[in-house]
Amino acid sequence: MFPVRRIRPSRLLSPYVKAFEERVQRLDATVVLRPLPARTEQFLEFYLADRYRVREIATGVVETAPDTVLVGLQTYRRVDVMLAGALRLFTIQFTPTGFSTLFGPSTAQLTDQAFAGRDVLGPEVSLIAERLEAAPDLAARVAIAEAWLAPRAQDHAPDPVAWAARRMTALHGGVRVADLARAADLGERQFERRFTRAVGVSPKRYARVLRFREALRLKAEGVESGWASVAQAAGYVDQAHMIHEFQALAGDSPERLVAAMAPAREIVVPGVGNLQSSPLKTP
Repeated sequence: MFPVRRIRPSRLLSPYVKAFEERVQRLDATVVLRPLPARTEQFLEFYLADRYRVREIATGVVETAPDTVLVGLQTYRRVDVMLAGALRLFTIQFTPTGFSTLFGPSTAQLTDQAFAGRDVLGPEVSLIAERLEAAPDLAARVAIAEAWLAPRAQDHAPDPVAWAARRMTALHGGVRVADLARAADLGERQFERRFTRAVGVSPKRYARVLRFREALRLKAEGVESGWASVAQAAGYVDQAHMIHEFQALAGDSPERLVAAMAPAREIVVPGVGNLQSSPLKTP
């Protein structure tokens, strides 16, 4: 059980940052293996104590994560993580178009990749990591991150692609691309090009990952009991279609994947108004 504490960003940063998160756990000699199937999250993660080890699925090679890692949207199960030791992670979770808006490069360059933060964002990230490690608590770390990101959030015009990505996320992929393009006042091909650059994948592929994650949520939270009901509620044609998608996006059957992705314990921290308990999405 891995507790996760979450603080929402300020109003200035809310179009770009979904949440600031902290995970703290001591495993000592225990090693926990967690699968990392397809997911839409893009985030910058700072390891303030021990670091994850990452096992590549294709080769079996195990490497230690860098002290700061930038992770893009993942469209398949590329790696698993091995958790051990004293873990203290601070994570900046970006909105679907938040990273590309704040930092400029096409998010498609990050898709199915994870990079050392300083390799993409420069040495400034190492200085931020030092300040985060020295900070006394989560609220202080959030203040450091906000001060770093706020100057980048100035003077960005409303983006119809950002709206479309939020809409698609809220509907778990259950919306037609043509309808989103029309609502964004863009031609369908223009919309798809802009969406891919800002989000990292095409709208249809993004919807596919969202539908998969919704099926996982429905089952893990007990909203739907049987897999046939999960498939219907998540928007699949039938259960066979869902099983095929689980194999493609997670490399495993629905039953085995859910068993391997136990949720975190929820916690509430008194005295911090916008601090929320949250289930652990995959680390």
